Amino acid sequence: MREAGWFAVIAGAVIFEALTAPSTGLSGRGWRLSRSEEPGKVRLTLERSRFGNRMVTTNDVPLANFHGFSPDMMDHSGPAKFTYAQDAATLECQGRYGWGRGSGSFTLAPNPQFIAELNRMGFATPNQDDLFLMVITPTNLDFIHEVRDAGIASSLGEVLELAQHGVNSQYIHDVARTGYGHLKADDYIAMRDHGVEARFIQELKDAGYQIDSGQIIALKDHGVDSAYIRELGANGLHPDAQDLVSMRDHGVDPDFLRSVHDAGFDSVRTDELIMLHDHGVPRDLVLEAHDLGYHFTPDEVVKLHEHGVDAKYLRTIRDSGMRQLSADQIVQLHDHGVE
Repeated sequence: MREAGWFAVIAGAVIFEALTAPSTGLSGRGWRLSRSEEPGKVRLTLERSRFGNRMVTTNDVPLANFHGFSPDMMDHSGPAKFTYAQDAATLECQGRYGWGRGSGSFTLAPNPQFIAELNRMGFATPNQDDLFLMVITPTNLDFIHEVRDAGIASSLGEVLELAQHGVNSQYIHDVARTGYGHLKADDYIAMRDHGVEARFIQELKDAGYQIDSGQIIALKDHGVDSAYIRELGANGLHPDAQDLVSMRDHGVDPDFLRSVHDAGFDSVRTDELIMLHDHGVPRDLVLEAHDLGYHFTPDEVVKLHEHGVDAKYLRTIRDSGMRQLSADQIVQLHDHGVE
């Protein structure tokens, strides 16, 4: 009987939790709240499904944007009713709280003043999907004024694209401070998507690279950073953006550059560096040739290596008294088995 009594208590608790805990799933137009680790914020998940398209976003948002809500309300089972406001629209939310969280549905209420200001600026009236994007990004009038006045965005679609890709006022200001104040929406979006930060742009400028956004993205994508560019400069090299990408793609690293520089190749071209590296010319062959007084061209060093001439062979023929030989003569000796 005692075990049956405990079972009844446990079963009752489970049923109570199922009845009072808010749903973890969202459908249609839904919201979900939980605590945030950031002070003064709460974690808000919003979902909107429309014509087969489903959009879900989760962000830590300021408590100041809510009316009729405080985090303590989530600790007590009961109905939820509050609003969440942004410039573009307000979400009128209903649902339930319990077990430290909350969930429910919302209705999107457009802000007439916001829409009127958009129209005054020459933008089209946003539809419900546009307004929802402006709420979750969030996109305010200050940002819209800024990108319109700067010639970055000329349509509501471009404004929304910027916001969706994380291009905000701070990013635009940071990039502009590097001297790139002439960019369009597509440029900012592409750079943001590829992880290009203003610091990287400034480092390129400091190294003497005043290039367009497409080239900046290419350098970023191929792993060209300021340390690599400085190492090239220390070896007397200042290749253009395309050559930088080629060198990085072919694995021409600082150690290899130093060996080539130490071998006396002070004016070697980018394509010659890549050729030396792609043919696997060992560092000791390049350095030994230099130490022995040979003045081979990069093409000649590659030919020596391709025919099996190594650093040890160069020293052997040098010590045997055969001096002042050309690369072709050394190759002939090696090919004919002269040791």
